[in-house]
Amino acid sequence: VPSFYGTICPPPAFTLDNPVVKEVGGARYIVRGTEAVREPAFDGPLIIGVLGAVKDAADDTRKNLQKARKAFVRAKVNLVLLNGDVAETAEITDVAAMIGDVFGADDIPILVHAGNSEWTSGFTNAFFDLEKRAPNVFNLNFIRDLDLGPVHLLSLPGWSVRAFVKEGGCHYGDDDVAALKSRLEAVALEGKLAVITAHGPPRGPDKKSLDRTHDYGNVGDEGLAAILQADLAPFGIFGHILEAGGRATVDATSHKPLRMPQRKATPNLYVNVGSASSLGVQMLNRRTSRGMAAIVTITPGATPADARGKVTFLKLRR
Repeated sequence: VPSFYGTICPPPAFTLDNPVVKEVGGARYIVRGTEAVREPAFDGPLIIGVLGAVKDAADDTRKNLQKARKAFVRAKVNLVLLNGDVAETAEITDVAAMIGDVFGADDIPILVHAGNSEWTSGFTNAFFDLEKRAPNVFNLNFIRDLDLGPVHLLSLPGWSVRAFVKEGGCHYGDDDVAALKSRLEAVALEGKLAVITAHGPPRGPDKKSLDRTHDYGNVGDEGLAAILQADLAPFGIFGHILEAGGRATVDATSHKPLRMPQRKATPNLYVNVGSASSLGVQMLNRRTSRGMAAIVTITPGATPADARGKVTFLKLRR
């Protein structure tokens, strides 16, 4: 797969001649190509520890990841997700190694996909090498549909605006959004629940949205927004716009902010997880963040409409 698709992001859908079986946490993950399935089917609330925009391998960022890991262990997360901007090209190998050092010995899946800042072949090589010593690592640039049983986790790596994607990085277009929509419709026909993980957020309407920037207003993806507004995916995990990190909404149209801490689980939930890096980010409220993370809990119901979601944001450094 790295030889055929390691420089292409997102890659076309593909099926392996011989599926790869990975044993993680007492479960089998059968990787069939672009699709993978967990056996047995997952049972109970799905708890995901999320790290966005790790960016660098600085000592303080490593400490942030270690603090996040402790919180994830306490929360008994079932998956750890890194949803893009894992590192700039020069540091991707060091950051992948750091992720392996912090999480590689854990008996839970570590899911990772690219954002707009990674050089695609460098990302492929770094995480292919890491997977050799940490078999709980899964590259969601390649695995686009992770079937956990009642829940499908669907990935959309990269970013839609080519001008803001590093040369040789992961750029997705209208065809990729259409393919995501088709997969969401297929999941709905199965009567199952879909959760999207994407680097970039959907387009929002105003300064309170998940995609609000300091200088350019709202810059989210309109195609992704249309999918969410059609209620094809009730839950979404995003990042990219670091200054809007730590925000959540239940409404894909208005982006009306969900008050934090979230008291009650909701039937829709869309979050911007912000940056886990220790390097300072000036937030929209003019405060400085030096690392944050999130824990997203999805509780399936008798039908997809009965599912509920909740997010807790973690401050990793003061």
